[in-house]
Amino acid sequence: MLVLNRLIYIFLLLLLPIGSLATHNRSGSITYRHISGNTYAFTVKTCTKTSSEADRPELAIKWGDGTSDTLTRSDIEFIFDYDVQINTYEGLHTFTGPASYIIQVEDPNRNSGVINITNSVDKVFCIQTELVISPFLGPANNSLVIEDCPCPEFACVNEIYCYNVSAYDPDGDSLSYSLVPCRGEDCLEMSIPEIYKYPNAIGGGELTIDPITGTMCWDAPTVQGVYNIAIKISEYRSGIYIGSVLQDMQFDVVVCAHDAPTLEELPDTCIFAGTELNIPITATDPEYEVSVFATGSIFYLPENPADFIDSSGFLIATGRFLWTPNCDQASDDYYTITVHAENHHPAIQLTDLSNFRIKVNIPPVENVTVSPLGNSMILSWDASTCEGIVGYNIYRSTDSSEFSEECCEKGVPELMGYELVGFSPTTNFTDSDGLIIGNEYCYLITAVNAQGVESCVSEQVCAQLKFEIPVLTHVSIAITSTTVGEDSVYWSYPKELNTEAFAGPYHYQLYRQENLGGGPSTLVYTSPDQVSIINPDTVFYDALLSTETLPYTYRVELYSDDLLVGSSLTASSIFITLIPNDNQLEITWIENTPWANYLYEVYKEVPTGSGNFELIGSTAEIGFIDTALVNGATYCYRIKSIGEYTSTGIVNPIENWSQIACGVPIDRTPPCAPTLTIGGDCDLEETYLNWTNPNDFCADDVMSYTLYYAPFEGDSLTFLTTISGDLNTFFTHKDRRSIAGCYAVTATDSAQYGNESVRSNIVCIDNCDGYYELPNIFSPDNNNLNDLFHPLLPFKFVDSIDLKIMNRWGEVVFETTDPYIYWNGRDQVSDKLCSDGVYFYSIVVYEIKLAGLIPRSFHGNIQLINGTN
Repeated sequence: MLVLNRLIYIFLLLLLPIGSLATHNRSGSITYRHISGNTYAFTVKTCTKTSSEADRPELAIKWGDGTSDTLTRSDIEFIFDYDVQINTYEGLHTFTGPASYIIQVEDPNRNSGVINITNSVDKVFCIQTELVISPFLGPANNSLVIEDCPCPEFACVNEIYCYNVSAYDPDGDSLSYSLVPCRGEDCLEMSIPEIYKYPNAIGGGELTIDPITGTMCWDAPTVQGVYNIAIKISEYRSGIYIGSVLQDMQFDVVVCAHDAPTLEELPDTCIFAGTELNIPITATDPEYEVSVFATGSIFYLPENPADFIDSSGFLIATGRFLWTPNCDQASDDYYTITVHAENHHPAIQLTDLSNFRIKVNIPPVENVTVSPLGNSMILSWDASTCEGIVGYNIYRSTDSSEFSEECCEKGVPELMGYELVGFSPTTNFTDSDGLIIGNEYCYLITAVNAQGVESCVSEQVCAQLKFEIPVLTHVSIAITSTTVGEDSVYWSYPKELNTEAFAGPYHYQLYRQENLGGGPSTLVYTSPDQVSIINPDTVFYDALLSTETLPYTYRVELYSDDLLVGSSLTASSIFITLIPNDNQLEITWIENTPWANYLYEVYKEVPTGSGNFELIGSTAEIGFIDTALVNGATYCYRIKSIGEYTSTGIVNPIENWSQIACGVPIDRTPPCAPTLTIGGDCDLEETYLNWTNPNDFCADDVMSYTLYYAPFEGDSLTFLTTISGDLNTFFTHKDRRSIAGCYAVTATDSAQYGNESVRSNIVCIDNCDGYYELPNIFSPDNNNLNDLFHPLLPFKFVDSIDLKIMNRWGEVVFETTDPYIYWNGRDQVSDKLCSDGVYFYSIVVYEIKLAGLIPRSFHGNIQLINGTN
């Protein structure tokens, strides 16, 4: 990538049009910084032609709040070799309050000869900046800073041209770059393509801008000339747009006779805070002395900025990037550095650009340990080496995961299959959230600073719970009843209990909750004290329950003397529900168990009421449908679950029974929808509807049909009529002065269930073209022949009219909305017969069409003759 930055003035004079000597604005931008309250200091920079008569010691500026001001030029930097100068204007303004303000500067003198702007010398040069003042942004915003004022810029024919404004944000906000049309009068974007064309639309090649780094490249211009572009640089804070700066700039495409220098490409890198970076960056040039320098926000950080040692040398130069970031500079975003290599050709100086990024990470937490205790995992770790850490995120996975040392991107724990299970402000954490004996649990820890930046992940540590607490193995319904139901509850004693730490005597306490837990617990059983932990007293039959209507959830606690050793996880009985449908019952169930059920066996009482249950099927998933049943008959079922723990030493398989549930299948399945067709007769004004009978292909009990209708397309369909009998699959819609409309039909099954299908396809029909014409003569002479003025009959598909009849002086003598008209030739005000003569009319006829009432307008004249009072 090359950039042509400098060209001696004599060479330019030979290339540019003579008219350019009178031109003015080449580039410009507006930036600002916050002073206090709603007061901001603004800086306007422009690049103008020094020899132009249109020099501007002052510039008018509009503040975007209805006020304007004049800024005095505070500095001029002359670049004599190119007959250009950089002008700086400064001023303060206080805004009234929170709002979005568009600050803009206009100048009537844009350079002439810009080939991608039509008649550029006549077009206004305008730059603008958006300032957002809001109490929700946090600290008041300072605009981005543009390090490089493009004054002037040159590109080479048939060579890739790249440019970077080297902008940075002093507040650390994110920047996004885009190419937009240049702006003209009132700072409105010039229209494309009438006035403005992007340079590549004329000069060929491809014009792009990197939205992250801001590097704009044109690969590659083929047409010499002067071009203008505008770069919009938008600011975002926490993903929210907070303002923008528009950089308008001009560059000249010329013929070049030598090559650009070459920079070595540098990869992006991720480092830990506290790590020293010392990166040599080398540029070479085939013929001339070359210089290396760098730009970017990293060199303007308020604390601990990076440094770059510029370098120059004949044919080769090596600059050096130096930085040791601290913990406060750790970020989820990258720092972008733009490196420039510029040769020292006496006439045309060419530049190569290269970007590389640095991400600073908080070092990982070290010395993480995990120890099982009861039904919990106890974690600890060393404090982060960084100050300002507000706490630590704890991630957990069941079983170990392939460890990733990748730390450049967010979300590494999730990519490894971990989930966030907790946060701790200290270096300790106890995880007791649903851990199951026998599973291996692995953990990662990250440190989090006040800005929410996470460190790289720690090494993963894994452990299994010891069998130090009782484990529930059965919650099985022994008796189904609303009053005398019974649950049988079993548990295993803790086979790995440290009996030296917990010497006994031992007893259990069993607690019950209704449904699947979450409500209050009731102590339902306390076992007698036992000297040995190895004892058979690990079963309880919980009676007098409503097992027919509720599931119950249990947990058991172990005590050594009066000291709680630990509590099991909760486990519930299986509770089934029957969902009736046409000739079938759907069986579904809920459960809450710490073990994994891998099979469910479905049993049906055969015959109903016998107490004899037979296996009719099995499934590994929750849910089963029993089909080929008789509607109205009663059927009863129960489920047996089969499961296991992953840990050894616990009863396997674990089998539990649900309650007995009975249900009656009923027809809740509507028939499928018919298929509807449509036709019509405009002369008879009749609409014909026909549809298929679902009993012929997808149902057996359709009894009636319901038609829905809308007079116009797009209106909601409403009820039209019901037609009884499954064989009556046709309907004629008439007596409505139209055949236009849209229709749908549904099918309904037996009156006992009344299931209505979804609506069929919607069909529509339109009226034929309307026929409505007026005669041009009538004679209201009371001879019963042609006494009334009316349309030629019959007319069709007309809803209403708007008719006005006027005499030769333009006075309205009759008006109506009745499509039949029936004018008797009398003045509607005086009721006197109008005199013979020619009358004029204008009419709007509202014709009924599928799309609605469509107006048709025409006018004409009427001759009234032989009028007789």
